[in-house]
Amino acid sequence: MLKIFGQARSRTFRVLWLCEESSIPYEHIPVSIKSDDAQCKEPWYLALNPNGRVPTIDDDGFVMWESWAINIYLAKKYGSPLYPPSPSGEGRMLQWAFYVANDIEAHMNTLNRNRVIYPPEKRNPTLAAEAESALRPKLAVLDDQLRQAAYFGGERWDMSDFMVASVLYTFFAGKHDLSAFPKLNAWLLGSVERPAARQARKLRE
Repeated sequence: MLKIFGQARSRTFRVLWLCEESSIPYEHIPVSIKSDDAQCKEPWYLALNPNGRVPTIDDDGFVMWESWAINIYLAKKYGSPLYPPSPSGEGRMLQWAFYVANDIEAHMNTLNRNRVIYPPEKRNPTLAAEAESALRPKLAVLDDQLRQAAYFGGERWDMSDFMVASVLYTFFAGKHDLSAFPKLNAWLLGSVERPAARQARKLRE
């Protein structure tokens, strides 16, 4: 059986959600990442993932890490209904995956840390404001796309949408205000309320 290593309140959530969407049986093995004696730095885990991060999977002896790569591998291997059936659909999926990874995630994490995660005395308002400013035009691209089509995948919620939603979930979890991007906000709220997403959220929340 597929084993998924990593605590659910991390990028591991993306893999758990993908498995729920795709009806892939799995065993979830929580691995701590933030304590002084974090399990992700222990020798047994470093033997699986020398990067010392989560998630990592062991799929019947095939070990790999990096959440984007894991999810594309799993969706393709297990015939996920989300996976695009054509090369153009696959290309579109990769386009949105790279976009949110390269243009949105780092700014989003900076904003989240300095508005939500860090205790008030450790938050840097300047960094938060800079990240928010950098995010606005990037989120506008997503909002504009959803004015043209209901989904990033086109006519249905597919792997393109999953790739975007699994990153933007941080906005939902952190209760950030996306009202300036109404199409994106509505799409994200609908995405995280999908039955598979709700099931994965039980592990995280």
